[in-house]
Amino acid sequence: MGLFDFLKKNSKKFSDKTALVIDDIEYTYEKLYKLVLQTIQNFTESNFNKNSKVIIIEDNSLPHILSLFALSYLNATIIPAGKYYSKNHLLNIIKVMNVNSIIAGRSDCNFFKEKTKIKKYVCTENSKNFLFFFKNNKLLKPKKKIDINKSYIVTMSSGSTSQPKPIVFSQKTKIVRYKLFRNLYRINPSDNMIVTGPINHSLGMRTLFVPLLNGCTCVIMNKFQIQKYCELIKKYKITFSVLVANQIYDLINDKKKFKDFYLKKGLVSTSAKLLPAAKKKLINKKINLYEMYGAAEIGTVTNINALKERQFLSSVGKSYDKLIKVKILSKDNKFLNHNLVGEIVCKTPGKFKMYYNSLKLNKESFFKGYFKTGDLGYKNKQNYLFYKSRIKNTIRRSGMTIFPEDIEKIFINNKNISEVAVVGKETTNKTVIFLFIIKKKNIDEAYIKNICLKKLSNFQFPNKIIFLRKFPKTNIGKIDKIKLLRSFRQFF
Repeated sequence: MGLFDFLKKNSKKFSDKTALVIDDIEYTYEKLYKLVLQTIQNFTESNFNKNSKVIIIEDNSLPHILSLFALSYLNATIIPAGKYYSKNHLLNIIKVMNVNSIIAGRSDCNFFKEKTKIKKYVCTENSKNFLFFFKNNKLLKPKKKIDINKSYIVTMSSGSTSQPKPIVFSQKTKIVRYKLFRNLYRINPSDNMIVTGPINHSLGMRTLFVPLLNGCTCVIMNKFQIQKYCELIKKYKITFSVLVANQIYDLINDKKKFKDFYLKKGLVSTSAKLLPAAKKKLINKKINLYEMYGAAEIGTVTNINALKERQFLSSVGKSYDKLIKVKILSKDNKFLNHNLVGEIVCKTPGKFKMYYNSLKLNKESFFKGYFKTGDLGYKNKQNYLFYKSRIKNTIRRSGMTIFPEDIEKIFINNKNISEVAVVGKETTNKTVIFLFIIKKKNIDEAYIKNICLKKLSNFQFPNKIIFLRKFPKTNIGKIDKIKLLRSFRQFF
């Protein structure tokens, strides 16, 4: 049973129920299914098939969603992207993935027609040069057998700041992750969910598939804004939501909106560790606040309900399924005992299929069947996982290991500070630690140094304190530390 089959089943079971809300327009399950059938017919006329490698250059739009289901029926391989990607980044992806088909707006279609040899295009805007996405035609009668083990989605893990690392998923992987998510958070057809992140990203796509495969109502945001988010929650009676940590901080800092904020089923925090002080503000409102740990390659592997497990507020939870195993690995590839810091490694039925066209990377990324996450952490005697840092973000100075998160957390709850980021850079002679601050009130470097003197050890002291107006962010709202460091090369 493929993704298309789930939608087909729900179109009969919940035909008149609102499946999707996007751009303030509501689509029932029956209407959504018919639009997918029409899309399949359009794609077939454009000769899209099982050999197609299709890049979708769209944001959180209706054509993007219809394409995901239609191409799953055709057994094509999809490379979802976003309009915010640079042209050079898109050209790089097209080259790496040997893309042979494009779904995009008119200007993008024209650009890539000139810059590439690709012949197959479907345009999401009316154009005389390309087949229009919403061309009306007869609805087909689906009979095709779908191969759910074939490569279906390829997402890029590293974004535009380095060479793309294509992660391959089958439909089976997406369905397994949907079922794990549904069972973990007890999602049922009476729930209404909201998508707040880009659906070309693994997490955003999961928050899209979970409600639509489960018969829920799914509300789509194209860009996250606190006011709009809170309005949609009230209007559509949203019961369950997933937010990245930075979005939660924005929500909490908007006192007026946060005062009336509530979700009946729960809120999941993801993509970065949420500080205990922020967790307390949410659980004080009697909201089931969940924090999870995972990665694009493995999905969600640990979970904690902060409301019910308050004694472990600093943890990102523990394995929630008997088939998911989480261990800590030393530098010399030995599994570590409790309370010892090492690399977090995981086994899960929700793991990705492979890295595209990279035998070496596929081999290096596993140890005895466990995926090596590149994150540092430890487990306590109760098997709760505690995240420390990305291995790449760890700073070494005078033989000491410094975790940027340990420095950041002393500033994040300061009422005079909006956001903070710590980045280390090794130079020829020494290790330089940068402390970047976005302030709420008129504070100076002396104020920050005074906090450092009181709360940091000498080896943790930053070399440079830099005040900024805003941080560069990734497409899911995380601070882009690579871009941040590149902007200040003059200091090293």
